[in-house]
Amino acid sequence: MIGILIIAHEQLGASLIDCVIHILGERPPLLLNYIVSPAADPDTEAIKLQAVLKQMDQGDGVLILTDVLGATPANIAYKLIQSEQVECLAGLNLPMLLRAVQYQHIPLLQLIDKVLTGGRESILQISQETGNAN
Repeated sequence: MIGILIIAHEQLGASLIDCVIHILGERPPLLLNYIVSPAADPDTEAIKLQAVLKQMDQGDGVLILTDVLGATPANIAYKLIQSEQVECLAGLNLPMLLRAVQYQHIPLLQLIDKVLTGGRESILQISQETGNAN
């Protein structure tokens, strides 16, 4: 099973996990949130997270989900990427996280595809005129 590590600003990750628990009725396994404070140093934080990654990887790898590309959480995540064992996606939203936890059992590269598709397909405009999402 793939570990899922959220690295995000302040309480964003914790709030998304709370939403997942509300929807699924339980906390998914191997799902961890790491809070990044405004004063965080990416190098220091990456060193701290190396041990966390080792604990989370049960042989299938770890997917890191982060909020904003170019921000401190993503800079920390970038330092943690390892060939084929640790991958990272930025732009985290609730549909992405739901996909990630629902497909933790498939290979990491396939999981990435599912998560990206879920994130992209969930961004829609809801129109009053048609009552539909576009």
